[in-house]
Amino acid sequence: MRMATPRFTTTVLAVLIAGSAVACSSDSGDAPTENDAAASVSNCDRTVTIDEPIERAVAVNQPAAELLLALGLQDRMVGYAISDDGVLPELEDALSQVEPLDAEFPSFETVLDRDPDFVYATFDYTFTSEGIASRDRFDEMGVATYQSPSECSGQEAEQTRPLTLDDLYAEIGEVSALFGVEERGEELVTSLRDRAAEATTDLGAEDVSLAWWYAATRTPYLAGCCGAPGLMTSAVGAINAFADSNQYWPEINWEAVYDRDPDALVLADLDRGGDGDSAAAKIAFLESDPVASQLTAVKNKRYIILDGTTMDPSIRNVGGTEQLADGLRRFGLAG
Repeated sequence: MRMATPRFTTTVLAVLIAGSAVACSSDSGDAPTENDAAASVSNCDRTVTIDEPIERAVAVNQPAAELLLALGLQDRMVGYAISDDGVLPELEDALSQVEPLDAEFPSFETVLDRDPDFVYATFDYTFTSEGIASRDRFDEMGVATYQSPSECSGQEAEQTRPLTLDDLYAEIGEVSALFGVEERGEELVTSLRDRAAEATTDLGAEDVSLAWWYAATRTPYLAGCCGAPGLMTSAVGAINAFADSNQYWPEINWEAVYDRDPDALVLADLDRGGDGDSAAAKIAFLESDPVASQLTAVKNKRYIILDGTTMDPSIRNVGGTEQLADGLRRFGLAG
């Protein structure tokens, strides 16, 4: 999630990443891809066409960078721009092989200095004049761009439908096609599907309601219907207490939360140091506030804590689904 200036953790994934890296490093000659054919995908009301294999990609925001690294594409990245949160531990070695940019939203000129042929970003803010630059400006410089479909309409807009895990899998398919590594994409999707299925089989959480708290205390940002929290809630078969809001992160007062009294609270653990950012700060507020302290979830200390980045649409959502399912079982809310 971004506010103001917008901002799988298993052996199977580690093996997949290692295998992808080996496949990439073992290509012979100048052929950098598994499939050198041109590729074209429809992306946020644009058509992205790749006539030649991508060789100099820049990834902006954690989800975009992590997906390219999970596909073993670090040798075809000339830069990445992420926040201070870092990447998944199993991707750190791959990340170390790519030179970072100086900020999550560097200047347009700084990006162009890397001579990219492709820029892939997650958050719509990236392709604005306040972020880095519009997609049109990159087009003028002959640089192809791809925007995560999860943010085609922007974070502030009313969303028309909830995201699902299938949307994540589709994005993996499109990105792997643009890089000509479709087989790697299929392997990654299969691994993620298997993990999600294993985590949620016979979970029995249909009557469990959850509220997702991202940040701020006085009027907290809680998850509406359609972003990554809604995706993970649906994946475990539970109920999002604020699914009737079509915004990604509406501001909701504590009286409204009390009225809906969710069975458990999912808390973002952020290290930005802002109001109610860390999980510890959230819990301290919940247990001292006159209204919030009366919530059933607070009285029973039913807190499920996720990294803030896990609440953005990304490959992390499967790991988040696993953590969510584990938490529901731990609290006796499932099965």
